[in-house]
Amino acid sequence: MSPQGSAASGSELDPNAVLRITSNAPTRNLDPYLQASSGGWSYLTPVFDRLTMVDAQGNLIPGLAESWTFGPDGSYLELKLRGDVTFHDGTPFDAAAVEANIQRGQTMEGSTVVAALKNITNVEVVDDHTVRLQLASGTGVELPGVFSSNAGMMVSPKAIETGADLRNNPGQSGSGAYVVASYVPEESVTLARAEGTNWDPEAGKVAGMEFTWIPDATTRLNGLKTGETDLTWMSSANEVTEVKAMASRGAMSLIEVPYRNVFGVFIRPQGDLAKPEVRQAVASAIDPEAISQMFSGTCMPQRQIYPPGSWPADDEYEYPYTFDLEKAKSLVQSVGGAKVTLTFAAGASTEKPANVLQSALSQAGIDAELNPVPITQSEPRYIAGDFQSIVSNSFSPKVDPAETVSAFVTGPYDFGNGNQQIKELAAQAADPTLSQEERAPIYNQIWDLTLKEAMFVPICNQTNATVSTAKVTGTEDMPWVNLGIFDVRHVGMTK
Repeated sequence: MSPQGSAASGSELDPNAVLRITSNAPTRNLDPYLQASSGGWSYLTPVFDRLTMVDAQGNLIPGLAESWTFGPDGSYLELKLRGDVTFHDGTPFDAAAVEANIQRGQTMEGSTVVAALKNITNVEVVDDHTVRLQLASGTGVELPGVFSSNAGMMVSPKAIETGADLRNNPGQSGSGAYVVASYVPEESVTLARAEGTNWDPEAGKVAGMEFTWIPDATTRLNGLKTGETDLTWMSSANEVTEVKAMASRGAMSLIEVPYRNVFGVFIRPQGDLAKPEVRQAVASAIDPEAISQMFSGTCMPQRQIYPPGSWPADDEYEYPYTFDLEKAKSLVQSVGGAKVTLTFAAGASTEKPANVLQSALSQAGIDAELNPVPITQSEPRYIAGDFQSIVSNSFSPKVDPAETVSAFVTGPYDFGNGNQQIKELAAQAADPTLSQEERAPIYNQIWDLTLKEAMFVPICNQTNATVSTAKVTGTEDMPWVNLGIFDVRHVGMTK
């Protein structure tokens, strides 16, 4: 995708430049295995290389692992590792390093990747550059995708042995193109290009990077206008509209990417929402086109789990609860009325849509009450069962659908509503001996059954806009932007 507005393609790169980045996601620590949310990953990718990576479309590509294959019986995953990688402290990256990192992730206190690595029962070092991960029976198919996240970030075994304080000072423990020069938790991270040759020739294009956490979109945009910032992101409809106008005048460069995340309503079977008729009425009362207009066209209707065109998606799928106000009214009347509470994060991008949804449900005869809560509470308290529904844009289909199922369908969100058929299909589809072509139709069945439960009502994909000055290059191929985060390892600046 080419940038709109002024762009720096074709110009000479400036190896002495410092890239200044602002983000709405805070960084609470710099230890890959202590990241409580995906927002912290973005600060770490220039420092810690991963076993696998994804491209801008979310396709899995090699990283520190050049290739990976499952055993014929699915009992292990074998990784072939690069032989030309050295950690900043001089320790070679090899199979023993992978073993040390997985053991750390599985056992260290406070590790947030324990669940991601739970299916690995043993790590076998075959040779210096081959490692076999023994798997619990019938599991582990999602691991190549999992390794593209913080769970696949590799730390020097020397740093692990010495108990280095990675939370605050990673030092020389990474193998990426940059090292941490300074860090202020929940405020800023400054990186400097690492000495020596990096294995990735596309990384390390600038002398340094400065990340600053600025939650307010208007303030981030003003930073670009005043020249204090080189690169940031916008998803608010108002800011995206303003940036479009500026890009059309050549004032800055803009790239718009639909979120992989699906904005929608998450539902618990509590109160009247325990009745299938009421959940179906909620789904039928929502008009995605009306929501899209409210977002000024920056939230495109999306009524399924995976983006069309991706291998786990069914491009012929038809959502069972299309907008039908009369049907919604009839369903509500059939159960003698209904009352629901819509929880949303106060002040967030979900606040206005929540009000629109309240009006839509009211037109269907549903007594809908709004429940604003602090943004830090909406998701955790929903998972804890405190709320019967939330308006959210946090549903994000993972690289591998097995992880999506375990997180959202059969896991803590329970979009599958305990459906036994879904659980059986999920176990079948997670078999590592099956090919993508064999797994895809099984997942298509899972998505269909899940959405029929109406525990999750998908509405639309919001737009994430990458905004930069004319000197910034490489933003058109940036991974993770469709997740609302970013991987700037290949971004550069021109003279």
